[in-house]
Amino acid sequence: MKALRGTPKHLSRSGQMEGFTYLMFTLPFKCNYLCPKCFNLVNNVPITSGIPITLQDILQKIEESKELGGKVVVVAGEGEPTMDPNIREIISKIDSMGMIPVLYSNGSTLTPEVATFYRKNNISLVIAVDSLSDETYDLLTGTKHMFPKVLKNIEVIRKIYSDTIEEKNGLRTVRIAINATVTSRNRHEIKSIKEFCGDDIYFVCNPLARYGNAVANWDKLIEENDYSSHTELIGELSESGGPLTLDKVGLCGYSINGIGISPQGDYMTCAYTSMTNGLLGNIRDTSLSEAYHSKYSFEKEHYQKHGNAPCLVRDTQFVEYIEKLKTNTEKIMMGNIY
Repeated sequence: MKALRGTPKHLSRSGQMEGFTYLMFTLPFKCNYLCPKCFNLVNNVPITSGIPITLQDILQKIEESKELGGKVVVVAGEGEPTMDPNIREIISKIDSMGMIPVLYSNGSTLTPEVATFYRKNNISLVIAVDSLSDETYDLLTGTKHMFPKVLKNIEVIRKIYSDTIEEKNGLRTVRIAINATVTSRNRHEIKSIKEFCGDDIYFVCNPLARYGNAVANWDKLIEENDYSSHTELIGELSESGGPLTLDKVGLCGYSINGIGISPQGDYMTCAYTSMTNGLLGNIRDTSLSEAYHSKYSFEKEHYQKHGNAPCLVRDTQFVEYIEKLKTNTEKIMMGNIY
């Protein structure tokens, strides 16, 4: 059995995931891709508002996370986080606190020097690869002739990370993952992408979510009556049983055991949607502990009513969750005013 170091599957199977575990950051939008599935673009325009938090704010929240019992800091986006000018200082801080940095990337920036820095700072790296075909890759990323470079970069980091694999109690823990989003354009390739990963790269695949750019591009990416078959494919091929965030019982550890922070400092139910921005507080007026425990209680109540969901953001009841969260926020604001 295989797992990516620092993910819910890894920590839950090794008995290290209880209570607050994950802090997730999305950094100010910078990206060299225009993915038609992107959560943080609408018609290829970034969803941005408000004043970004400072580097000092981020470093302080990392320290606060450690004090709260956090074990992992996930840098998930918004676009390509490796393009952020402060990324090395953020990663170095996470590692110096004895926490695991998990970094998401499209793989385009992985020079040998960058890969060596990642290795030195104990990064678990998640690379998005939706196709092994140049043409399809370009279609699904909005790029031109980028895949050969990404493929070369993957081979570089594969070599540099070759001595980081751990075997313990029947669990093979690796530090590189490839993540594919299943669409009608690439579903025939998913098995080949998994085979490409071999035994040194963890493979996960996810269904497309109807948010951001995917709303306008849905019919281009998903053929009629094709979506339900993707769930079966994911269950068969994804090494987590679904998204990377799933724990040993198939629930999202990022959501249940963590909280996200947006570029503007809003707490988020997870780092993959801005829809909860402004509804869970902001780092400028709410502590990490207060925000996490409030979010945990609210989601626990939601799951008791509707049942657990592997991914809250993709669940059919997510709209109801948002509406109730808005109502709850409005009641709190009214209480403060009156």
